[in-house]
Amino acid sequence: MAESLGNVFDTVVDHMQFALQQLEGGEGVDKSNCEFSLDDFWLKLRVSSKYISNEVTKLCLAFSKSPLPGVTQTHEMLRTLETAYLEVLSTFYTLPKSCGLVLRKEVNMAVLQIVESLITVVMSLQEEGDKAQKDRLMLTGRVWDACEAIEGLPQNNLQVTCKIIQREDGLVLDALQEIEEEVAAEQSGNGLRTEEEEEEDNSMTWSNQDRELLFPCMGLVKTARSSFKRIGAVLQIKGKFETEEQISQLDDLVSKSVEISPAVDDMVSCMYPPMNKDAVRSAAAVLKTRVEALLHMVKQSHYATEEDIGWIEFLLKAVAHNNNKLLPLLNS
Repeated sequence: MAESLGNVFDTVVDHMQFALQQLEGGEGVDKSNCEFSLDDFWLKLRVSSKYISNEVTKLCLAFSKSPLPGVTQTHEMLRTLETAYLEVLSTFYTLPKSCGLVLRKEVNMAVLQIVESLITVVMSLQEEGDKAQKDRLMLTGRVWDACEAIEGLPQNNLQVTCKIIQREDGLVLDALQEIEEEVAAEQSGNGLRTEEEEEEDNSMTWSNQDRELLFPCMGLVKTARSSFKRIGAVLQIKGKFETEEQISQLDDLVSKSVEISPAVDDMVSCMYPPMNKDAVRSAAAVLKTRVEALLHMVKQSHYATEEDIGWIEFLLKAVAHNNNKLLPLLNS
């Protein structure tokens, strides 16, 4: 029995979805003991992603006008497309974990985007009509964007680490500026209030007791932000990715860094009125612990030299200082 057009599409989509599941599960081959060239890897990945982009364009053009391709022609085009995306997958799986877990995850996410967009386009080819044509053009554009994104990926574990530190710094800065603006707006509209005034609108503004808590809480958040600023600057100058130990230290830095912004968000959310002491105590303890762990790890890293010990110790003292100011207020 001749294969139907629907079966041709279903088979290819099934294969793509299986590849997608493997990518989402992080499966792959670790070839850290084999000869590997990062430059060759990027060249192959760029070429294979452009190949996908070209084949998707051909496929969608063929289905944009009558007569539509028959079963045989469709099968051949989809088989060529399958060869293209399998080349991207096989190239990705040659990237050894020894080049950096963070780098591998970054590339993994980019390849995921390509396969996900491909599945959507191939599924759309079975739909007919003017609306389907317009939708397909948009979906094809997503494949192009996903393939072009390969060009802009960080090229090594140091670059991707710097990118993530910058991102986390931005998240912390956003949270800090948000609460600073709220405090500034409240202070510009209100001085110290009487007890009667506090009772009138206690849920919308800070009490005098809340205001005392605000400053050490904000001090902890500012210290977290200063930590990212200094770490990012040091990485740009002294970060290396020449040995497995250096690469591993970069992976560890990212692992610790991404824990900070959620702790900052929790801290800031506790700073809005009315402030709950138990919530503040819990959030402050988590943020303090995470910032200290980050700074102690940086202190032992390859990118922190003797001249960096001073600012690391200063920030550690700033954490302790703000925490010591906060605890008596929470216990009063």
